[in-house]
Amino acid sequence: MEEILTGVSGFAVGWLFCRTVWKGKSDSTRFVAEKLNRDVDEAEMRYLDGLRRDLANEIMVDDTEAMHRAFHKLLTYEKDLRKAGKERIDADFKALCLKYPAFQDFEPYGTMHFVASQDARSSLDTNDLIDRYADISQMLIINAARKGTTLEVFSEREAEQLDKAIRKRKDRAFENRLRDAMERYYALLRALRNVPGGIDVNTYDDGTVSIRSVLVEHSPEIGYGIHFADTNEYGLHTVFVDDDRDKTYRSYYRSDSKFKEQQYLDT
Repeated sequence: MEEILTGVSGFAVGWLFCRTVWKGKSDSTRFVAEKLNRDVDEAEMRYLDGLRRDLANEIMVDDTEAMHRAFHKLLTYEKDLRKAGKERIDADFKALCLKYPAFQDFEPYGTMHFVASQDARSSLDTNDLIDRYADISQMLIINAARKGTTLEVFSEREAEQLDKAIRKRKDRAFENRLRDAMERYYALLRALRNVPGGIDVNTYDDGTVSIRSVLVEHSPEIGYGIHFADTNEYGLHTVFVDDDRDKTYRSYYRSDSKFKEQQYLDT
């Protein structure tokens, strides 16, 4: 990696030298070349940061718990590296340079820019994405440590925001699952009512999800307790019919096995 930047800087110095000599400004060559070298370094880091963002989004879609583990592992790594000496920093840097001789080698897909991520990553599973995310993050951390900057790549503030983002994603997925379960339940009710002699049912169980009518204490709402057997999660769906306004209000919550709790979903 250092050889690449040195090559770029060498070309830049040579090119600028010709121009500055021609203009009689050779004394400013070094200053301009150093600035160009810094600009190249910043551009490379911004490139890596963009890749890191794209990978994080893919991982969040795949597995939020895996994203949480990877983030906190790298948060710990950054804290430890900042306490370590120059020898440790240089050793980690050289190890990454051997693994990725050029910055473009960090690119995980190797496809043209217009190819959709889901198509480009056909041969990569979540663990592959996490490994590349970790390597890119490590390079960003090492670069910051080598420069001695106090700007953190991973921070406690970001950790809090990640927790919120994960909760929101989980709650959104859980609410969608509750809605889908109730749609199946209502479909069964409609089917039974259209059958001669059909009756209403108070329970539903298809092996994956079970639904039953429950009492919502101190409320005129109609309640349905929902249990997902595969994840052992409990939810509560409530319905309030406002006859005066001719409106029906539906709400969804996380709950307990007795369907007494009403934990609001952040969707």
